[in-house]
Amino acid sequence: MPYSKIIKKVKSMNSVLKNTINYRNEWNKKLKKMIIDNLEKIVEESGLDAEVIVHDQFEGLEAISLSTGAKESGIFEKVGEGVKKPLVRMGGMLMFQQLFNGKVSIWVNYPYIEGIGDPKAPKMLEIVRPHELKEVNILRYTEQFVDSITEWEDYDDDLPPAAGIGFNHQAASIK
Repeated sequence: MPYSKIIKKVKSMNSVLKNTINYRNEWNKKLKKMIIDNLEKIVEESGLDAEVIVHDQFEGLEAISLSTGAKESGIFEKVGEGVKKPLVRMGGMLMFQQLFNGKVSIWVNYPYIEGIGDPKAPKMLEIVRPHELKEVNILRYTEQFVDSITEWEDYDDDLPPAAGIGFNHQAASIK
């Protein structure tokens, strides 16, 4: 039959489209609340200085973030004799965002200080189907978020290069 291939492809496409509707329904029925409740509990139990924020300006493309907020950075720009302007430190953010297809992307947005270089690119942790996102995963993502923020805050050059380049790396591989 000449149409068997296209019939199979259309069935597959219709299944994916149905999944999108189901994923969005699951977000609205229970997932959104579960994410919020878990993040709020983590903040309460751990003492993490952060706020849970719901970004719902686009229905079907909502997001929930755990944000460490904006604060004075402790760095000041001298704008005149005896006048200093504080630079703002935008805190990090753990984001759970609905994608166009109803799946959920989880990523970390790093802190940055306004006017000091470019912000570091966000770090994608994972994309999951709504039914795959469990309470234990939210805790794990939050731990990864805290690790990423800690690493950013404690930046220095004491760590070995991730790519294994340089004199010491070459010497070790020759032996």
